[in-house]
Amino acid sequence: MEKTALHVLLISFYLFSLAVLPSAMAQVPGESVFIEGKCARCHTLGRGRFVGPDLMGVGDRYSRDDLIRWARNPESIYAEKKKKPINEGYPPMPPMNLSESDAQKVADYLLGYAPPPGLSESGMITGQVRNVTTQKPQEGQDVVLISYMGDRPENRHFAKSDSLGRFSFPSLRWDRSYEIMLFHQGVQYVSGKMVFLPGEDKITLDLPVYETTSSDENISLLSLNVIIYPDDEGAKVNVTSLHAFENSDNTVFTGEQTESDTTTLVFPIPEEAVDVTFSDSVNPEAVVRKEEKLYSRLPFLPGMKRVALGYSLPLSQIGGKFSIGFDYEVGELAVFVRKTELGIRVKQPGAVAEEIMIHDEAFLKYVLSDIKPSSIALVVSNTSFLKSNLGRYLPVALFFFLAAVGIVYFLYGKNRFSSMNLEK
Repeated sequence: MEKTALHVLLISFYLFSLAVLPSAMAQVPGESVFIEGKCARCHTLGRGRFVGPDLMGVGDRYSRDDLIRWARNPESIYAEKKKKPINEGYPPMPPMNLSESDAQKVADYLLGYAPPPGLSESGMITGQVRNVTTQKPQEGQDVVLISYMGDRPENRHFAKSDSLGRFSFPSLRWDRSYEIMLFHQGVQYVSGKMVFLPGEDKITLDLPVYETTSSDENISLLSLNVIIYPDDEGAKVNVTSLHAFENSDNTVFTGEQTESDTTTLVFPIPEEAVDVTFSDSVNPEAVVRKEEKLYSRLPFLPGMKRVALGYSLPLSQIGGKFSIGFDYEVGELAVFVRKTELGIRVKQPGAVAEEIMIHDEAFLKYVLSDIKPSSIALVVSNTSFLKSNLGRYLPVALFFFLAAVGIVYFLYGKNRFSSMNLEK
């Protein structure tokens, strides 16, 4: 299988740090706030400049109150100093939105910080690549480590896993963030960005990979919730469908591959659909529309996957009926139809409506189970449709009626005039 840019699977690897923080540091409550509040994403402590300045000895430059202000509202510091940023060569500090209590903890942590003894002069990222499908270490796997300064990639480091799937990247700089990337059977796996935290000199990762399959026999649609929301003007119907898929196999589903494309999950949509949105990925190239279907291009990892699809249907084009299709057997199907003068309802054997309230709006709820791949028919009450749109469409209809009368009269009059000339 070729390694294409579209054949990408982003996996957030579980990051397990083996570094043991000294007990003295563990007693400082501000350390967890410093890490979880994302201060460590931009600042080091005694390890050199990073995205932001090194904060070791920051108490020599700022008071405790100033540090609290930095943590809560850096704009107040910039306004006071009349300079932004204050330190040349660094980006302005964004608002961290810390509470007063957390800001105080961070300030106390910075003022009292002392580096633990025995730290290495450089960091190391190590780990193991495991093939979850075969339940064996992945030997000979190429692993790439990308180093970043801020959001800018700088260097790439390369390693190959040994017979036990192990790899390591030694002698890493503290003042960088790092990301692991690898390809396995055409699927790209990417970790989240990592930084060395205060007191940490080693990061250990467990990197899972999977065999791939093009068969969808283990792909099922557990539930499908469809929301039918006619607008107040009666001009269009907004449709949102929420899909809960499951890949029950121990392989990555990579779908059907052709010479020019690879597609996985399929989503039927009406031909009249406009303003189509699709949430399987932020990448617009992750979905392609062909005729009356949308195709996802993303591989499907074992487990659950939720996809949202939305579009609008102009009532002037669909007339009195439309349908919602699906290409998979559905464990449970729920359709929620907003009650309006259009009188939209589900027309399906066994479909019974229950009126419910959602955010102070009335909906008709239909629930069906174990539905085979097909479509659900919905109908629009023509009487209500004409009533709610009479004022809008009557002038148009009257115009076309008068135009038709004029054309008939013109042709009839012309033919009659020609006949009179022939008689003469």
